[in-house]
Amino acid sequence: MPYRNTLQGTDLLSMRQFERTDLEDIFDHVQKATKRSRKESLRILDGRILVSAFYQNSTRTRLSHESAMLRLGGRVTGFADPASTRAGDYFQESLGDIATMLSNYGDVIVIRHPQTGAANEFAAHAEIPVINAGDGWGEHPTQALADLYTAREHHGGLQGTTWALSGDLRMRTMRSVMLGLRHYGCTFLMVHPDEMSPDPELVRELRSSGCDVQRMASLEEALPLSDVAYLEPVVQPDYAVGRDLPPDTKPCTPPAYKVTRGLLEQAVRPDLLVLHSLPRQDELSTDVDPTPHNGYWREAASGVHVKMVLLERMLWS
Repeated sequence: MPYRNTLQGTDLLSMRQFERTDLEDIFDHVQKATKRSRKESLRILDGRILVSAFYQNSTRTRLSHESAMLRLGGRVTGFADPASTRAGDYFQESLGDIATMLSNYGDVIVIRHPQTGAANEFAAHAEIPVINAGDGWGEHPTQALADLYTAREHHGGLQGTTWALSGDLRMRTMRSVMLGLRHYGCTFLMVHPDEMSPDPELVRELRSSGCDVQRMASLEEALPLSDVAYLEPVVQPDYAVGRDLPPDTKPCTPPAYKVTRGLLEQAVRPDLLVLHSLPRQDELSTDVDPTPHNGYWREAASGVHVKMVLLERMLWS
């Protein structure tokens, strides 16, 4: 039976939109996209415009979406700092008004916002498709798709894999990754401070979908049992506000949540993959970079191809 493109002309707001067949189809197309030469001329989205509406700082997320659009022959516009627009000055123009206005300027809008639920509110007013590039403590679906694709390619599949999830498990990246993996019967070994526990409703949903969820005291305990280590920092300011200028002296990450080369040289699986959405603090040592466990640079590269496939599916008709 031919696959029906469920993304055509619609929004991409949550990993809840995807069934396992949807994810596998996207990943198969990303695999093909990665084999294209960077010099290969693609005019699939010639004449289409992507509008960036970034109310929150970003490096990888904004530039990878924009790079994906440019590689498909499209163009980009928008803002990376709301303070330079009426969206962030004295008037604080509403999300609804901004969404309505930007709908006139492009064919798809990518929004990042510190307020949970902002992407959904924005999409309710927009007249063109909207991509959620991170909304407060909500979700970050395009990041999760890149993470899952990287792990799938590394291990040959996601079914039954064991993931050590470490750091602040309330974060939107963690939520979206877990929602995607709920289709694959995974085991989650969670390493986190008490105040950074995952949403209890999400944990119940994971277990009801057939996943095993356990709490571990440290990464030293969890890594020998894991296929993938997915890390986020525990040292950070309020995630819903963003990363302000750092203090003169940053607090250190407790050893239980740190990955170093020395730790990886202990009794971990030789094919253990380490992922991190970045930017990192001291929870991920730079001495891990040259090891075969490093998956975070691969993920950053794969993220462009993931977004190319998503944009093509959303806009090409």
